[in-house]
Amino acid sequence: MVNDIQEIFYKKIKPPNFERTMGLFGATTIGVGALMGAGVYVLIGAAAGVAGPSVILTYLITGILAFATTLMFAELGRLIPRSGGGYTYAYNILGSLGGFATGWFLALGSIFACGLYAIGFAEYTISITGLKVPDIVAKAIAIGITLLLALMNSFSSGKKKFNLQNWIVWGNLAILLILIVFSAFHGRVENLKPFFPKGVGGTFAAISLIYISFFGYQLVANNADEIIEPEKTVPKAMKLSMLISMSVYLFIAVAAVMTVPWDELAKSHAPLVLLADKSFGGRGWLLVSIGGIMASLGALSSTMISQSRQTYEMGKDRFLPDFLGILDEKTRQPKMALLLGAVVISLILITADLEFIAKAANFCLLASLLPVSLALRKIYRKNPAMKPKAAWKNLLPELTLVINLGLLLTLGVVSLAFGQQLLLVGAVVYFFYSRKREKRHREGLNIILEEEKGFSFFRKNTVLVPMSNPKTQEALLMLSNRLMARQGGEIIVLAVKDVPEGVDFYEALSEAEKSLEVIKRSVKLAEKNKIKIKPIIRAARSVPKGIVQAGESENSDLIIMGFPKKFTPGKPSILSQVMRLSVTDMVVVNLKTSTENFHPKRIAIYVKNASDLNLMLNCATAIAEFRGARIVLLKFLPLNYSMRQKQWADKLIVQAIENFNSSALYDISLIPTSHPKEELLKYSERVDLLIIGTDKRLQSAKAIEESEPFRIAEQAACSVLMVKSVSKLKRLVSKL
Repeated sequence: MVNDIQEIFYKKIKPPNFERTMGLFGATTIGVGALMGAGVYVLIGAAAGVAGPSVILTYLITGILAFATTLMFAELGRLIPRSGGGYTYAYNILGSLGGFATGWFLALGSIFACGLYAIGFAEYTISITGLKVPDIVAKAIAIGITLLLALMNSFSSGKKKFNLQNWIVWGNLAILLILIVFSAFHGRVENLKPFFPKGVGGTFAAISLIYISFFGYQLVANNADEIIEPEKTVPKAMKLSMLISMSVYLFIAVAAVMTVPWDELAKSHAPLVLLADKSFGGRGWLLVSIGGIMASLGALSSTMISQSRQTYEMGKDRFLPDFLGILDEKTRQPKMALLLGAVVISLILITADLEFIAKAANFCLLASLLPVSLALRKIYRKNPAMKPKAAWKNLLPELTLVINLGLLLTLGVVSLAFGQQLLLVGAVVYFFYSRKREKRHREGLNIILEEEKGFSFFRKNTVLVPMSNPKTQEALLMLSNRLMARQGGEIIVLAVKDVPEGVDFYEALSEAEKSLEVIKRSVKLAEKNKIKIKPIIRAARSVPKGIVQAGESENSDLIIMGFPKKFTPGKPSILSQVMRLSVTDMVVVNLKTSTENFHPKRIAIYVKNASDLNLMLNCATAIAEFRGARIVLLKFLPLNYSMRQKQWADKLIVQAIENFNSSALYDISLIPTSHPKEELLKYSERVDLLIIGTDKRLQSAKAIEESEPFRIAEQAACSVLMVKSVSKLKRLVSKL
């Protein structure tokens, strides 16, 4: 087991990373694959219904507006060449809230976009058969291809995946170019009249519908960790993919409205099939249907892959559950992020229609762009040397902010209302779940020294046992085991590696031999005493915070620590700092004898108030049942106590007895005294173990160390357990 610990440790401090296998061609393929999908095969009909023949201008204007945002992303891709796209840019520059807001809307936007592409695949697949089928069949096909692609991508390596992607993407582009060339012989200028049947407003109204078609360039940045020389390749690939797609979109729009009357396009679920019928005649539509299938398949695959990378980054940063931030060692794919994304896409396909999915995708993607503009603006403001040489490019942050905010406000009332709901859900997720998890991850890193276990919905009771002193390790393990024997659960053994500011956590852990030895020693003791433990090493900026954050990360119910043997003047101990910071129940063990000689036969519980009584009784009964000890419930009264004071003491003792669920025997001792501390120290000579509570009003580590409970624990003649219990309300508030 000890050798296994060493092997697991060195394996986990070198986590698998993406392989850089893609050049400019592969990166451009991702962008073109995401761009050349539903925007031209599915949405051109809906856009023509809103704008009429002026949909040509709609595509031109939208392309120009989107290209400005492309240039902004290209700048950020040059400055921050890392996977995650807009999320990574915003997180690095704006911090936790800005990063989460961008990532939240970007992930949702990509998922809605995938739903759009899956519907496109289904519609064009059905069009080949020539059959009229219910909508539920189309949705079933869309869900089926989504799940199939997720499985294929999650179990295939990067090279195999992108070879297939190349054929799909560029094959689709070739088909579109053939369609453009042949339709040139059938176009009629008369079909362009009237050019603005819905007015100029219709031209601009259609922008919000098709803007999603111009968003694929951003997905190149999501894959930056798989691209060779990303600081150069990512910006080039973004610009190239956008220019290629803009040109094809524009030519297709011209060909479509000149060849097929715009009102006929608007009624069709597969508008380019109508264009193929006019251009080729006979079975020409078959070629376009195959192109539609390839386009939707390419866009769906590209977007799912890129979305999983961004979700993976958010999981790695702990904004999302940990299992989403894990990379498979063999395939180097974020399997869980891919599969969960496919499940969410399927749920959306079941519950929403095409137009709603398109508008929801537009809202989310536009909302995700706003913080990215602010991120670039902050870079330019704080680091003028990073500004591009071209003066007009310095205005990109402000320009793109105005463009995307303006486009966002053009969305319909339903889209904006739905967007507000997504914003509220995101706020709840961030403030009640993600914020503290991300902060703990930013300030430290947990390495769990056991093989990964399957995910479970059932939560266990957990006891966190920080270890450092070899003399107290066995005693802490034994007490933890006795407490867990009563209520069941898991014992987590923790060693903390102190990491200075500026040093990478993984780099620091590579030199954590001392912490690793602590864990190995604990594992040996656990095996010797047949105790099952979960060993963890945490790298943290400070040891006390590392202990508290490890407890929060593992959702611990109790922390058990040893009492400091020496106090350095002016320097609070690790224990007192943990007691100040922690909002978890604690038990502090000050063993005055060796573990082998610790066989208590008489245990005293100092009943001062009711707040710690339940935890004190749990500790006392766990030890008493194991050692056959007798428990004394000890309460002091003033020398001239009143009847009311006596009744209050009786009530406190009676309540304790009612909660006394144990086979151990007990006594009650009420002692009048004017000096409780001195009397308690004297009483400690007659027992083997004394259990006392703490003063929760103290706000500083120094005050805690100077408090009466600390002095009693230090001066008592017998071993002492000092307990601190926290109310359920305080624990709940601390998690917010």
